[in-house]
Amino acid sequence: MSQRPFFFVSLATLLSLFFLPDTFSAGTPDFGAPSAQSQEQAEQSEKFWIFFKDKGPTALAKSAAALQEAKSRLSERALQRRARVAGESQLVDAYDLDVYEPYLKELAALGLTPITVSRWLNAVSVAATPAQRAAVEQLASVASVRPVSRLRTPPVKTLEQPPASLRKPAAPHRYSYGTSLTQMEQIRATDLHDAGITGRGVLVGMFDSGFRWQEHEAFQHLKNRVLGERDFIRNDKVTRNQSGDPPGQDSHGTETLSVLGGFKEGQLIGPAFDADFLFAKTENITSETHAEEDFWVAGIEWMEQLGVQVTSTSLGYSTFDQGQAGYSPADMDGKTAIITKAAEIAAGKGVIVVNSAGNEGDDSWRIITAPADGPNVIAAGAVNAAGEIVGFSGRGPTADGRIKPDVMAMGIGVQAVVIGAPNSYGFVSGTSFSCPLTAGVVAQILSAHPEVTPQQMMSVLHSTGSLAATPNNDYGYGILNARAAVTALGPAFSNLPEISSTNGELQVTIRILSRDGLVPGSVQVWYAERGSTNYSSATLAPVDSIAFAGRIPKPASDTAHFQIHFTAEDNGFGRVTYPRNSPQGDFLVRRDGTLEVGSRPPKPPTSFVLEQNTPNPFRVSTGNAATVIGFTLTEAAPVNIRIYNMLGQEVRTLLSAPREAGRSEISWDGRDSRGRLLASGVYFYVIRTPQATARKKLLLLR
Repeated sequence: MSQRPFFFVSLATLLSLFFLPDTFSAGTPDFGAPSAQSQEQAEQSEKFWIFFKDKGPTALAKSAAALQEAKSRLSERALQRRARVAGESQLVDAYDLDVYEPYLKELAALGLTPITVSRWLNAVSVAATPAQRAAVEQLASVASVRPVSRLRTPPVKTLEQPPASLRKPAAPHRYSYGTSLTQMEQIRATDLHDAGITGRGVLVGMFDSGFRWQEHEAFQHLKNRVLGERDFIRNDKVTRNQSGDPPGQDSHGTETLSVLGGFKEGQLIGPAFDADFLFAKTENITSETHAEEDFWVAGIEWMEQLGVQVTSTSLGYSTFDQGQAGYSPADMDGKTAIITKAAEIAAGKGVIVVNSAGNEGDDSWRIITAPADGPNVIAAGAVNAAGEIVGFSGRGPTADGRIKPDVMAMGIGVQAVVIGAPNSYGFVSGTSFSCPLTAGVVAQILSAHPEVTPQQMMSVLHSTGSLAATPNNDYGYGILNARAAVTALGPAFSNLPEISSTNGELQVTIRILSRDGLVPGSVQVWYAERGSTNYSSATLAPVDSIAFAGRIPKPASDTAHFQIHFTAEDNGFGRVTYPRNSPQGDFLVRRDGTLEVGSRPPKPPTSFVLEQNTPNPFRVSTGNAATVIGFTLTEAAPVNIRIYNMLGQEVRTLLSAPREAGRSEISWDGRDSRGRLLASGVYFYVIRTPQATARKKLLLLR
């Protein structure tokens, strides 16, 4: 189809068009987040899932170009994680392809605006009247329609004083845990901390009612570790309370975060305080504490694209608000609940999904809740400080006879932060808190063994639990044992070595946990000038049962670096190297002993910016002239940039992929999607992100 030519328009006319005002609006219709318009409609109609039969014509859906475009949306972190569970040719599949746009246009013709668009489920959620639902069910493209389910969340009990069983003297550990010691020692997470295994470098995603992490003293270390936030209820990036939220909206999520990643010596320390985080606000407590599963589905797809490795969800979908659609115990079979389907897809893409077992153990429901029923979802039940199951902890089996929960951690009298008081702490109860303890241990293990897949993680947690030999449907495979699990996968080295400058040399210390023991005299540090393959070595002597230390020379100058790694002979696993991807993953050490590894990103910018392209106007020919479009993101997010002509026709997609927080650039050479030079004229470039949609004009001259 030919485009309307622009070459007959005078330059004066073009310039007058060019200086029309730009527009800017919030909203993210392309990224599966609920829009403001659809939210308003949702208040007047019932929400439904609409599942499509396919993703369009077979040839289009399976084309190499479609799969390549899907791959371009994934962050490098996501691709690396997927590569651990799939070959290079299987990094993307049909789940990653867009919902077929003509099907969405059919819904638009019926007056329906998608609230959530799920590539994985090939479905959208909408707010529809009964008449609209009936019309949708008649569409040839539609496979089925079903209500969006909601959950009821039991209230969290907060205790002013810890149970007597928690009032115990502190054991000798690397850190002072205060009254959080019991919950940490019970699962042996303290042993990993003693060895310097703290979750560093692992990206953890949390789903809950909100996260107020900016104020409390136990979160001060997170300032550069929160890599992204999304509120899927309001469709913005603010997960803490804001205008219109009830006072307790963000309490539950903030408490679960503190249990997993809080750090304040003498008060509260979580298993994975050194991890990086993504936050998804998916639960709205304004109406009988219910959340809607489509928000969780949107959240897991968002996190997966950005490379999340572990998710922690202290929500479960079982009984629902009166008059609302829900599930029955018979649906807890690992394949019926929509949220479970999404969780299983995530696990298939390398994400380790951890979920609370639910608090229905002492009511008529009794069993675990979705998505904890998933075969590849780690379901965390609750025990007390003595290791006895708590009455409310969800039991098994699943409807299809599988043992659940998977593991247990403390879920009563758990130390957590108190919202609104920057240095106060309290004690909370529920499987909502055994879940982040479990997810925190998973992150610790991943920081020591980043190659572990979801299936391997599930297996090692089962095989090292306190009831590994005799699992049952109350305790599953028993109480977590972080030390046994991490060493069952091989020797576990501290996330970072400890290096200091002394007497003209560098003192190097590494800590190692081993199940089978290390061959005496086998621990060595290898060092070379940066970029060299000519390594020297030094043997490290034992300092105590897990620490080994020795000295190496300093780099030749203040600007020089050594690259270093470690080896050891294990009695069960043979010779091991750390980092495992050495020499590419070697630690870098300066002359003064400063370690350069995994440096935290700078604080992200505070506002979204779309810049005017430069040069502008820009002139193209058959050469390589181009104009550059700059933009700034406040958080890592998927970005879509398209070029439109004055008729509103799309002529080119410049970018459809995740970008990190900060400033980025993309160039345009004046060509359309087929590589043809376009006519002179005014064009618009439109950027869409979960943060905002913005548009600017540019002038192309030939």
